[in-house]
Amino acid sequence: MARPAARARPPKHLVGLAVVAVLGLALVVDFLWASSSSSAAWSSRLALSTGPAVQATPVAKESKKDKKPVGSMDINATFADSPAPELKWEEMAEAPVVRLDGAAIQIKNLLYVFAGYGTINHVHSHVDIYNFSDNTWGGRFDMPKDMAHSHLGMVTDGRFIYVVTGQYGPQCRGPTARNFVLDTETKEWHDLPPLPVPRYAPATQLWRGRLHVMGGSKEDRHEPGLEHWSLAVKDGIALEKEWRSEIPIPCGGPHRYITSLIMLP
Repeated sequence: MARPAARARPPKHLVGLAVVAVLGLALVVDFLWASSSSSAAWSSRLALSTGPAVQATPVAKESKKDKKPVGSMDINATFADSPAPELKWEEMAEAPVVRLDGAAIQIKNLLYVFAGYGTINHVHSHVDIYNFSDNTWGGRFDMPKDMAHSHLGMVTDGRFIYVVTGQYGPQCRGPTARNFVLDTETKEWHDLPPLPVPRYAPATQLWRGRLHVMGGSKEDRHEPGLEHWSLAVKDGIALEKEWRSEIPIPCGGPHRYITSLIMLP
């Protein structure tokens, strides 16, 4: 019986060409796909560039007026400053003497200026009066011999000026507990009962017929006083012989000014 003829094998060079052809075809397909993707991207970019411009939402710039200084805070309109007219400074007549740490109080058109340092070793013991109406100084008169020369507590009812405690003498001398009242119409001085203890620069105010004195510095000069006393007065006359102790203040110290005083029942 005859054997079937063996199948002829393709030459090796043909197999190599086939492999190369397949790889080349794959590279061509990959190149064409990449080219089509790139052209699509360029087309989309071109469409965006040639289409209608889309305006970006403007970002609000913070103006200088909107900027707030460091540490500032919003204040309710109830507590904000009220509009006020522009104030201008005017030079007044030169004072008769140089003063430091004196006291001054105004009644109508007259400014009464008391005591104060001339130098560290000299204190004034008189009162000068400035007249706002004609811009002049005049009417000088002396203070009581035992009245303090600086760090005074002072208040007026419109005629009588109440002068309370303070430092007696120059430099850094001690305080006195002596108190006085001045009748500005007659230029006469009268005594008031002394404070229980002397003070430097206490807060002083009149309230419902009583002269209130509080705070200030104690006799050692640096420790804040918290005591609060009052004395009934009327028309420059003390209606009581001694000061009455009141509710102590929560925070004491010298050179305080009282604009209002609320008394608890």
